[in-house]
Amino acid sequence: MQWWKDLIKWCKEHWKLVLITTIGVVAAYLVIFFCFFYDSTEIKEVSYNQFLDYVETGAVDTVYYNKNVEYITFTMYNDDTRGLSKEERKDYNYKNEDKRKVLNPNKDTFREDMLLKDVNIVKTDDNKELISAILSLITTIAIYIIIIKLMMSIMVPGSNINEKDMIQKTDVTFDDIIGHDEIINDVKFITELIKHPEKGEKIGAKLPHGILLEGPPGTGKTLIAKAIAHEADVPFINQNASGFIEMYVGLGAKRVRSLFKLAKKKAPCIIFIDEIDAIGVARDSKNSHSENEQTINALLQEMDGFGTADNIFVIAATNRADALDKALVRSGRFDRRIVVNPPRDWTVRRDLFNHYLDKYKVADDLDIDTLAKQTSGFTGADIAMVCNEASIIAVMADSEVINKDDLESAIDRKIFRGNRSKAETDTSDRQIVAYHEAGHAVMTWLLGRPIARASIQSTTSGVGGAVFREDTTSKFTSNKDLRELVMIAYAGRASEDIKFKSLSDGASNDITKATEMMTEYIERLGFDDDFGLLDMGVLSREHLLDSKDITKKLSQMSKELYTECKQKLNDNYGKVETLAQSLLDCNTLSGDEIDKLLQ
Repeated sequence: MQWWKDLIKWCKEHWKLVLITTIGVVAAYLVIFFCFFYDSTEIKEVSYNQFLDYVETGAVDTVYYNKNVEYITFTMYNDDTRGLSKEERKDYNYKNEDKRKVLNPNKDTFREDMLLKDVNIVKTDDNKELISAILSLITTIAIYIIIIKLMMSIMVPGSNINEKDMIQKTDVTFDDIIGHDEIINDVKFITELIKHPEKGEKIGAKLPHGILLEGPPGTGKTLIAKAIAHEADVPFINQNASGFIEMYVGLGAKRVRSLFKLAKKKAPCIIFIDEIDAIGVARDSKNSHSENEQTINALLQEMDGFGTADNIFVIAATNRADALDKALVRSGRFDRRIVVNPPRDWTVRRDLFNHYLDKYKVADDLDIDTLAKQTSGFTGADIAMVCNEASIIAVMADSEVINKDDLESAIDRKIFRGNRSKAETDTSDRQIVAYHEAGHAVMTWLLGRPIARASIQSTTSGVGGAVFREDTTSKFTSNKDLRELVMIAYAGRASEDIKFKSLSDGASNDITKATEMMTEYIERLGFDDDFGLLDMGVLSREHLLDSKDITKKLSQMSKELYTECKQKLNDNYGKVETLAQSLLDCNTLSGDEIDKLLQ
């Protein structure tokens, strides 16, 4: 009777509407009653002697008799009924002026007396009126519930899921997933167990309930889920978790139940829930609320409610796995957690560029390797966007092919959030940006890290500057790496300080990144000697940490690294001057050009 609970919740939420509807239904019922059933003509009462006189003169047609009532009703002959037979008179619709009522004599011989006078006797039912009232009440309530449910379906669109919208056909294969070979090898077992369950049955292996894909947006989590469904040749039921939650209480839980009901009909199948953190945040967190908790409880119940025999596999995706409720990610629900990160190797980005540029016409001399090296940190979705943006830039320039400038313009558009501009820019602004970016580049070069490109290109959003660094070959980050990265982040501010003896707000993003890295250094990675091998996040959650100590240590580390950065840059400031002037002249320099200048 879940629909009944949903109805009660909905009525509480919309009590004003329910009140108006109730008044409307009652009013309509009264109108129908008065129009069709109520006769305002009152039945005339006569004395028992007068009744007997009517009987003696043959004026009484039918007596409606019941021992247990106070009054008995009888009908009088009229001009129409005198010529009718007894059977015909039974079906005749008498008006109230042809009826009379008299006190019930309660005589044992009353029935016999009437029959002797040739008066028709009809015995009435004690409960007839009561039954009529009960039936009328039931009918009214039924009509009322139907109206409310219809209003729910109209006012709350999508209370039930749409099969056509949710079941998607996918043509993504494992071959289309670039740069995630280890992940694909890890999930191939799912397709095998879905397609060939008998393989698992031989040794007792069962299909797990689900996996959780976690990682930044655009890294290919949805593509991986689609590829699994395609390779397993099963329906792909796609639902974004934010679609479960509405302003209406109980709707999210109802949609979860509908989703799994659909999955059981379509099994074997794969359910994909994107952005599961929209409903799956920890139930004791500040971001949780009653509707969220009802929805996640329904999801937990459904995942416990189906077994491996149902042949349903659930894949969820999130970029906030740390915020999820522990009950949701425990074994038995999402049995595996797989991290999907942006590609760290530039050769993977090269393959992505080749994959997405395959459908476009490109210049013969296009150097994909150089592009891949200057897009460190880009996801597959970012590269797809850059390729499409480059094609638009080429079309607007009346070019028949996509060249290097088109792709670099598209990359700049993503980095600087604006198009390249030919408009004159304030000279002092360009100087500040040139020396700022030259500081980053020189510090990167001094620390032995490769540079892919540097730019101070003017854009519609203002003067933008960036140094594109290549990936490091190591998959690990050392304490030395973090300290150097913080110094590179501070080098732009240090260069401004040395050159202009004043500071701009251009280093705000650098300061944020440096703070994040130093926080990792001290709080989570245990690189600081004073604090030792402690995860400060755990201590903070348990309220065992004084944040003043952390802040003091971060401030001390920041001052130390900035001083070291500024001294190192000051000792090599001739290189900064050379690079800054070249950037002012050319706007953009490649990694090879920068290397030659700084040599």
